[in-house]
Amino acid sequence: EVASSLHAAALFGVDQGRLRIMKHKNDRLFPASTTKILTLYLALKYGTLSDEVTVSKNAVSVPSDSSVAGLREGEQLTLEDLLYGLMLPSGNDSAVTINKHISCRVDEFVHLMKQEVNALGATNSHFVNPHGYHDKDHYTTAYDLYLIFNQGIQNEKFVDIISSPSYTTDIKEPDGSVRS
Repeated sequence: EVASSLHAAALFGVDQGRLRIMKHKNDRLFPASTTKILTLYLALKYGTLSDEVTVSKNAVSVPSDSSVAGLREGEQLTLEDLLYGLMLPSGNDSAVTINKHISCRVDEFVHLMKQEVNALGATNSHFVNPHGYHDKDHYTTAYDLYLIFNQGIQNEKFVDIISSPSYTTDIKEPDGSVRS
């Protein structure tokens, strides 16, 4: 039984690839940080894990109530490091840095998001940013999230990242020093 306090829910069996329980599966809802599932999927599809990426001023200028990975302007780390920072602490700073690395501008990344969700059949979604920070035009459905997540878990690295309890890396500071 699905809890009545939920807005929408879907329970699916990955091995069978089908939904088992659905409640309001096509209702449009604000996805918040579940947006990062799509950002992770796109980064793995279009990026190279070993790429060295520099954190921009824009990436560390996310709203003060955002969840962040603690990145600092000018730091250098790999795309793989950023993916862990995206998913484990739900870092909006990592999402912005990944966006810039994959597509340069937000509108280009959003276009890529739209292309990919349409290809997956997730046609009741509309994304306007890579992190899910609230916007009235940023929405998805439980069913569309199922489609996106189901595609993501086909990638072993996707599963490794979302299954990790913690992650430590060395980040190169602008002055050349290194912090963990």
